[in-house]
Amino acid sequence: MLLQRLNRPTATGVRLIALALVTWTVFSSNDPPAGSGRGLVVAITLAIAVLAFLVGTARPGLELGLTPDLFVMAAAGGVLCGASSGSAASVFVFVAIVVAGLRAELREAATVAAVGAFALACAVLAYDGSALGVLAYVLGFAAAALAAANGRQSVQRAEQAELLLAQTQRSREEQLRAARLQESTRIAREIHDVLAHALAGLTIQLEATVALIEGGAEQGSVLERVKRAHELAREGLHETRDAVGTLRGEPISVPSRLAALVSDYEASVDASAKLTVAGELSRLSGQAGQTVIRVAQEALTNVRKHAPGASVTVALTEGAPNGELLLRIVDVPVATASTSRQQASSALASLGGGYGLRGMRERAEILGGSLQAGPRDGGWQVELRLPAKALLEAARNGNPGDEGTLP
Repeated sequence: MLLQRLNRPTATGVRLIALALVTWTVFSSNDPPAGSGRGLVVAITLAIAVLAFLVGTARPGLELGLTPDLFVMAAAGGVLCGASSGSAASVFVFVAIVVAGLRAELREAATVAAVGAFALACAVLAYDGSALGVLAYVLGFAAAALAAANGRQSVQRAEQAELLLAQTQRSREEQLRAARLQESTRIAREIHDVLAHALAGLTIQLEATVALIEGGAEQGSVLERVKRAHELAREGLHETRDAVGTLRGEPISVPSRLAALVSDYEASVDASAKLTVAGELSRLSGQAGQTVIRVAQEALTNVRKHAPGASVTVALTEGAPNGELLLRIVDVPVATASTSRQQASSALASLGGGYGLRGMRERAEILGGSLQAGPRDGGWQVELRLPAKALLEAARNGNPGDEGTLP
């Protein structure tokens, strides 16, 4: 069993040295090999045992199972042990039993031990040997088979432990990879939402400024639009800092942030917008609160892009059926849009669809909620639903939002 831990060249050398020593004991025994009689039996069985031993040495793998050379070595070794008194020929039987015990189950390995014991008993009876000696050898063979079986189980347990360790390591690596991917996706959503909102407002103001200049508007009107664009740029930087703070787990105020988004929409597109908040919002914090803010922000950006000048209603209700949270954003387009609004809408639409709607749905699904978007009464509606469980988990994780309602 110890040879299994050595590299193959070293193990082969040890086996050959052991074979040479056993062969020497046979030639030095009371009944050495000869050309006739008992010595001829010793010579023939020695040759067979050595050949079987060399075959096993050339193929030492434990995955081979019980091979014929093991039975041949056990039988030849048993006869040689009984015929060559005073030699170490029993080593051939012990080697065959141990190898068989390492390769197969104890019940199967016992057949090799039985072959060796039977051959030894026959030789002892043929040459008037000691029955007590046969019994001692049989007990030794049984002990060798049991030891080999225990060794095999130890090897299997070690292999299973290594396999389990490797699987655990792979599982840990997969978990880390999934966590990194989830965090990268989260950061990508935050970057998209912040930039989309800020750049949408800037685009509207700049396009409106261009339209005023081309229409020969007064300097005051143009300057007002430029100042508004400047304010939006500062607000975009502020939102970026807020987004970074949220990623770090800093508290957020959902009602005040929604109010700021609605006010910004009114100021940037000169359209009416109304916000209503109802219910107890103390549980609305953390990732749930951030989801509400980002969905509202993306929805208002889409209104700017696809329905310039539309009036908007934003309603946030906590305690809807089943204790869930409901956020509904509805826009009603105006009959005709001004030239500046149309140009701004065209510029925004040229930016492409991006990942806005997809990102909103991903945010909702992460919390076990849902997001629906579709036409309603000639306009468009975005509806976010978050289950009560998501709100409770957000409250336990900290970052509580502000309580209360807004007019």
